Amino acid sequence: MAAAMISYPASLLVLPVAAFLGVIYVSATRARQPALRHGGRIAALTVTWILPLATTGPGPAELILGLLVGFLGIRMVALGERWRSASLPPTPGRVLRAMVLPGELMASAPREHRRPALLLVTGMALASACVALLVAGNIVRLWTWSRAADDLLVLLEVAVGAEGIHLMIVGGAGLLGRSVAGLQERPLLSSSLGQFWARRWNHLVQSNLDRGFFRPYARRRAFATGTVAAFGASAVMHVIAVFDPSHLAVSLGPSAAVAAFFLVHGGLVIAERRLGLHHQPHTGPRLLLARVRTLALFALLSPLLLDPFANLVHVHGRPLTFP
Repeated sequence: MAAAMISYPASLLVLPVAAFLGVIYVSATRARQPALRHGGRIAALTVTWILPLATTGPGPAELILGLLVGFLGIRMVALGERWRSASLPPTPGRVLRAMVLPGELMASAPREHRRPALLLVTGMALASACVALLVAGNIVRLWTWSRAADDLLVLLEVAVGAEGIHLMIVGGAGLLGRSVAGLQERPLLSSSLGQFWARRWNHLVQSNLDRGFFRPYARRRAFATGTVAAFGASAVMHVIAVFDPSHLAVSLGPSAAVAAFFLVHGGLVIAERRLGLHHQPHTGPRLLLARVRTLALFALLSPLLLDPFANLVHVHGRPLTFP
């Protein structure tokens, strides 16, 4: 079976194929026949999310490729929702540009960011710190003593690196005279998991999940349905980056863990709303407690996602063996 898989670098061709499938998806939203409209969209999204499973892996190349293609699938649904009720259908070229250009990262911010040069330098310093932590992790190889401790180190590296990228985007745009929202909004200050995912973490993915999956289902049915749809789509995006049908013994367990990470988070977000924990407390002690609770829950669940990802990219020298 492995012989029939697409190996790197030929596997990179699935990226433009996924982008063109986005054009097909958006075009299908304008079809008058319900069968063609629904069938065309389902087919385009299904093929997009299956494409990474035809590449060789598991490994770093498949992981990155799977995440990119998975995101393009989410993005095509969001673009379809954006232009479904438009008075004029967008041109194929416009859809294609929207598929591949991350405009959300350059969305205008509600307030101006001061000292853009300082933000840029700080971002570069944090990105360098992330690299330094990776190098130190490669030397120490903490996973040989404690896998859980090493997973927390990976979590720290992701947090530092993401903040560094965010500040470089905001600072760089500021030097060009633009005030942009960037990648995130102080995720460490999240007082609930719902706030973390809906407002503070990864504006690029969050905005597309919100437009393409959460809002359509939450509007027509209920908050819980929209939440399950959004977290389910995010789970698919990440699972196809890990799952390899030619190496089931290696990838099935990690794929289940990655799916569980997002589905459990979705369930907790629904539970927060039912219990009234989605409201941010105003008082200092209660707000601090809410933030500690949120960060503790996230850190506790993070190995479900980060451990498989770290193994695939051999972070800190972790081995990935085949049966």
